[in-house]
Amino acid sequence: MRPHQIFSLLLFATYFLVGWLIVDDYGVTYDEAVQRRQGHVAVAYIADQLGINHPPLATEGRSFSEYGMLFQMIATVAEVELGAMDDAYRFYRIRHVLGYLLFGLALIFFYRTLRIRWPTQHWYPLLGTLLLVLTPRIFAHAFFNPKDHVLLVSYVIASYTLARFLQRRTYGALAWHVLASALALNTRFPALTLVGGTVAILLWEQLFARPGNFRRLLQIALYLPTTFLLMLPFFPYLWVDTGSRLTGAIAHMGSYTWDSTNLLFGDHLRATELPFYYIPAWILITTPIGYLLFMLTGVYRTIRQSLLGLRRLQLWQDFGSQLDFVQLGLSIGPIIVIIVLHSTVYNGWRHLHFVYPGLVFLAITGYDYACSYFARAAPLVLGLALTVTLINMVRMHPLQQVYFNYFIHGQLTARFDMDYWGAGYREALVQLAEQVPEGQTVRVKCQNWPCVDNIRALPPAARGKIVAESEWGKADYVATNFYWPQESVDVRNRSGIFAHPAVELTPRGDLVVGIYHNRSD
Repeated sequence: MRPHQIFSLLLFATYFLVGWLIVDDYGVTYDEAVQRRQGHVAVAYIADQLGINHPPLATEGRSFSEYGMLFQMIATVAEVELGAMDDAYRFYRIRHVLGYLLFGLALIFFYRTLRIRWPTQHWYPLLGTLLLVLTPRIFAHAFFNPKDHVLLVSYVIASYTLARFLQRRTYGALAWHVLASALALNTRFPALTLVGGTVAILLWEQLFARPGNFRRLLQIALYLPTTFLLMLPFFPYLWVDTGSRLTGAIAHMGSYTWDSTNLLFGDHLRATELPFYYIPAWILITTPIGYLLFMLTGVYRTIRQSLLGLRRLQLWQDFGSQLDFVQLGLSIGPIIVIIVLHSTVYNGWRHLHFVYPGLVFLAITGYDYACSYFARAAPLVLGLALTVTLINMVRMHPLQQVYFNYFIHGQLTARFDMDYWGAGYREALVQLAEQVPEGQTVRVKCQNWPCVDNIRALPPAARGKIVAESEWGKADYVATNFYWPQESVDVRNRSGIFAHPAVELTPRGDLVVGIYHNRSD
């Protein structure tokens, strides 16, 4: 084996080994209970329709999700088969393991996409895969994000099948792309960007490449209907009244109302009225600076090449530049759509994590461009960026989801949404349990739901020491992730209960989660 192949195998082996060793360190988030229940609803519905017996499932209200539940259905079947339905620690652990394995699958397909783009630059696929896995927020969300990261995985796979189809132009390659596109749509409807991008590329080639036949139009005619048809089997919500439900779900995606605010640079912004810079700003402040340098270089190079060729009605000059242009569209396109439609976005930019692999692809484009001018400096900058980021990820473990780059510092709790999903409660509660003597139990008042779910899902040894308490007067401790604005002020002034900390998590010095003795003296 060649050196780059050996190092690639070591990378993937290390990835899966490390994930297995640390999976228990990550907590449960807001959406996981909801997603689990919706998965139960989907499995129960399918089983009932097919006449298959099943154990009682959590189907309160029997409400369907407006997007596909394939991942949650697989997780539901796994927890049933493994006998984990009554143990929150086990059924959430199953989901975290599956999520991390899925992200590993995305890394494999991303590596293969980079190999298609740079067949002779053997180290580029390894470098690109390292950039993707060593992105702190993306890495942490791989464990506990049950929606957005499933879309990221399916988006990466479909991006690979698109590159493979553009390379081979066979109907077999098109069939694989149909399947991958259908799975992406089954995950979430923002994958429509990928479907639209595929059609747009073929139309452009038909109109301006002048192939002399209508093969590309035939491929479009095959691609679109079969993609939507293959989406249906694992999308129970669309089994009835398919047309109206499908159009309604797509329309709802662009006009969803969430009556809350997002915190950015100290400003509380209404989720339905976000400024145009909201998503770009989050990407810029949560991506390692060294990565950004190469990303921006790659974006610049790709746009410049496309504009120069546009005069001749050529958006790309060869297959490599075509793939660059495709990744530019798949990564920048959804961000533009969000801005133009004024779509509602929850805290941070997790809804758009699926565009990040495309940006990493463009970072390798930028790295290749930089190497042509700075053959020695470019590898040093990239190596330094990877090393510093790895060190930060180790230091912040298991709270990489609140990573900010060195553009941002000082009073982060009052200026940005931090651990808004509550994953950090797990680590804080485990540390609290270590302070409780064997045989004793303490009662914790939780400021929001993720804390309660994390108490239920603690490892058995810690779970026996902590119970959730709903009444302030009966609680020994109060746990918070500082989601409410006044808490950020009170903890800074050390007023009330915040004068008596029991556990405070401060990765890189920024307060994220705290547990406090319930007394105000």
